[in-house]
Amino acid sequence: MDIRMDNESFQKMKLIIIEEFKDEHKTIKFNHKIYRLLIKKLRRKLKRQQLAKERDEKIRLEELQRQNDPLYQAWIIQKEKTRLQKEIEEEEENKKARKSREQREQMELQQQQKLTKERVEKQKELLLPAKTNSPSHNPFATVQDRITASIERPVCSFYSKTGVCRYDERCHRTHNRPDITNTLLAVNMYSNFEMQYGLDNEYDFDIGLEFEESERYENFKDFFYDVLPEFERFGRVIMFKVCYNSGIHLRGNVYVQYKTDYEAMQAYKALNTRYYAGRMVQCQFVNIPSWTAAICGLSEFGKCPKGRRCHYLHVFRNPPIYLNTFDLFTTMSEDNNTTTNNNNNNNSIEQCSIFTEQDKELAVKAKQEYEGGQYDVCLKTLQKILESCPDDPKVLFNVALAEYAMSSFQKTDAFKVQLNKIAEKLHCSLDGVTTLEEPDQCTVFYNMAVLLYHTRQYRSALLVVEKLFRFIGQIDETLSWKICLLMCELDLCTFQPENALATVIHLEKLISESVISPSNGLSHSPNMLIENLEVLKSKISLYKIRCLLMLKSLRICKKELRQLQNTNISSTSLTYARANFEYFKENHIRALKILTNNQQTNSSLISLQTNSSHCFYNNLSCIHFHLHKSAFALFYMRRALAENNRLLIEQLNSNDKQLIVHNINRKYEILYNLGIQLLFKHQPLPAFECLIDVINIYSNNVRLWLRLAECCIMIHRSSNDDIFKLEEKLKCVLQSIGTGFHHKLILGNCNTSTSSKKSTVTNGNENCSMEFALFCLKNALASLPPITEDDLQKDGTKLYPAPPGNPIRIGDMIALKCSILAAAAYVSLCLNDFVSAKNYATYLLEEPRASSGHKYLARLYLSESLLAMNKIDLAISQLDAESIKTENDLSFKMSITTVDKEEKSDTPEATPTVPKVDLVSWLPRDARVGQAIVYYNIAAIYAITNDVEKAFKHFNLFVNLFGKTQPAHSFQLKFYLDLLDGNRHRLQILLKENFGHLTSNKSFVAFPTITHTLSNNNS
Repeated sequence: MDIRMDNESFQKMKLIIIEEFKDEHKTIKFNHKIYRLLIKKLRRKLKRQQLAKERDEKIRLEELQRQNDPLYQAWIIQKEKTRLQKEIEEEEENKKARKSREQREQMELQQQQKLTKERVEKQKELLLPAKTNSPSHNPFATVQDRITASIERPVCSFYSKTGVCRYDERCHRTHNRPDITNTLLAVNMYSNFEMQYGLDNEYDFDIGLEFEESERYENFKDFFYDVLPEFERFGRVIMFKVCYNSGIHLRGNVYVQYKTDYEAMQAYKALNTRYYAGRMVQCQFVNIPSWTAAICGLSEFGKCPKGRRCHYLHVFRNPPIYLNTFDLFTTMSEDNNTTTNNNNNNNSIEQCSIFTEQDKELAVKAKQEYEGGQYDVCLKTLQKILESCPDDPKVLFNVALAEYAMSSFQKTDAFKVQLNKIAEKLHCSLDGVTTLEEPDQCTVFYNMAVLLYHTRQYRSALLVVEKLFRFIGQIDETLSWKICLLMCELDLCTFQPENALATVIHLEKLISESVISPSNGLSHSPNMLIENLEVLKSKISLYKIRCLLMLKSLRICKKELRQLQNTNISSTSLTYARANFEYFKENHIRALKILTNNQQTNSSLISLQTNSSHCFYNNLSCIHFHLHKSAFALFYMRRALAENNRLLIEQLNSNDKQLIVHNINRKYEILYNLGIQLLFKHQPLPAFECLIDVINIYSNNVRLWLRLAECCIMIHRSSNDDIFKLEEKLKCVLQSIGTGFHHKLILGNCNTSTSSKKSTVTNGNENCSMEFALFCLKNALASLPPITEDDLQKDGTKLYPAPPGNPIRIGDMIALKCSILAAAAYVSLCLNDFVSAKNYATYLLEEPRASSGHKYLARLYLSESLLAMNKIDLAISQLDAESIKTENDLSFKMSITTVDKEEKSDTPEATPTVPKVDLVSWLPRDARVGQAIVYYNIAAIYAITNDVEKAFKHFNLFVNLFGKTQPAHSFQLKFYLDLLDGNRHRLQILLKENFGHLTSNKSFVAFPTITHTLSNNNS
């Protein structure tokens, strides 16, 4: 705005000034100079007013335009909706908080009332005299009181399960006494030297410790053989249990279960009020709905915390020759030699006392025929028994088993149908393990578990076997052994070595007890799983060795192998265990010799070639891989895959598939090993094709997701060694244009190879790209198990399953987590997702047990992501070259746990082996290169901020540490710094030395420039 003054305007201004300063004008004489100053001041004022009016008008128009804008109106509406939504959410939160507070107060009130009620009831119970029969203090309830109690009071749980109660008639709960049942209870009928004392409060409970278990059991057997024939006079006894509890209500109780109520009634009439051992026999009818609920399951293993004071039944184990009669019908093992690692296949028949003498003779004959492999003759014999007992589940089961054996165990579906029919007769269903409630049903469920095992449904089979394990104390000893062995095998198949080792320890305890006290029936039982005790011990030792190998407890495993080798027992399983042990000890040449010598000297070579040749070639491949013979390793692994396919084609051609076929297939385990080998030998695309098939089966394997991501990363950038090649360095200068004064050089980008990679399609539907790598890494992070402080305090003993490989220790799981986070940060940087890269790197730095190498990478990735987010100071703060002093500062090794230290202390024996070399050569390899990389990154950051002095300082440190061999992109940074500094002469020298084939022989004309002091030193 320009206000020009003419004479007329000046006069007007003068009048205005006189009007404003009329009071001062009366006393002060204004000359022309003062008028001019006042006029200028007034003019400036008018100018400011005019500018203010224009600014206000402009703001008004902009505000009017903004209000009329649809986007602004939508924003106003959205803002109002957000405010209303926030008010509603706050109101909902207040309601929830108020409701939660009211519920908490109500729960506290109910808890207080409950505690008060319990305290009052406890005081009432203390008023009752304990364990006395004085009627003056504890009068019996009248009949009317009992009837009223049965209507109003709850049912006594102990009486409903065991048929007795420690309070007897004084119990405040209802005792539903049956009229007539098929079960008799002879109260306190059995007595021995421990049970001949008076009331419990007069003697010490530990007085029985002076008697040995063998003496106690011998006394029980004398009672058993003396009393049982008398009870059998009145009918068939199907259950006979004798208690050795110390409580008065359970001490010496004898439970006898007959087949019918009529037989139990006859025994009650004949035996009640008779005398035995100078004491009157007092019989009463009881109802035992489930023997599983009545008998204490922990008493079988001696682990009941209450000991003999427990209010559940602690019963003696019946002599083994009578177990079949009174506990369960007999099963006999049929060992299948074609299976690997399975101790038994199916069950056959055994003599059963429910038949006539002729039927018993036929049963013994059928058993001998079955054991001799004469299945057709055995079936004819069973048909004769079936004529007299057409609906007996035992006979029907044995007939079905004989028919299944005649088909060479091929008609599995037909056998399952027969098992389901037998299960219906036993009032259970094989589809639901919850229906297993009685010991009589165990054999059918056991055979179903064996079928599930052979069809590789290990989890389902383990659920069945775990339920069967609860009946160990109530079933036949032979079946108990087979259940334990099958459970051990299933635990190993599901990669749970700790559970399998606990089962093995239990089996060893039973073996030791059998050696100390042969009277328990192990050595004299006609139904033993393996008649030779030494063979059984060797089988258990093999299971223990497998558990220890899976746990990588090599020191203990070495002792077990030595003990087993001293027994002169040779088998393929033992040979494989020895080779596996040497493999874990990194004695690969010795492991190779063990495998090859076994193949040459083993008498069952034909069986090995036909059934486990693919496993043999797989093992050879793994050993050669660790011997750094990659060609042999890949050859044997492909041979193993071909052998696996050949075996499947041969076995699956027939319509009736043999049961063993399912255990032969090891396709996905072999593909997993092949994919890992290809990945480590820098063949990422074939490795990706192998591993993408495996992930469909083992989708919960965290390590497998990481390997898939590493395949994608390797396809994107094969190795860091490429940046040192001459081809990459030549990409820094593309070509030369012009001559003489117009001579120009076109600079290139040596990193174009990494940015121009396209996704590779494999299997027709999967993209082997960095996007898919990030997807795999996210799945890996989601599949990571939570690691608590309690897990870390167990010295690394906790294991995490990772099929198809061995379980992972907690230290390895932490290292795996750090590797996933580092890879995720790198992939996010490649995809320009800098926020995610920052989060992954920060999360990795917050991991307290991360290795120095992982933290080094995390700082590099975090610095680069912060730089991309324009946070320069934070990016520089993450880079500290002085913190890298030794190679340990770049090491990826985790802190060794107590278990690892014990294994490392057991040094391997002197064997001819090759020097240990890492499978992968990492970069940076030493502290010098690690420092150089940090200095280079700092120089690049200062170059971006145009701080030439600091950039040259750190770049010179980088050059001094790296030496002559420098990465290609360092030349690009040097070009940029020289151009930024304006030092054309130094740039000319650099081009002459490294790119002389593109530069002119004539020197460049160097224009005079003001160069940096540090820059001159750098030239």
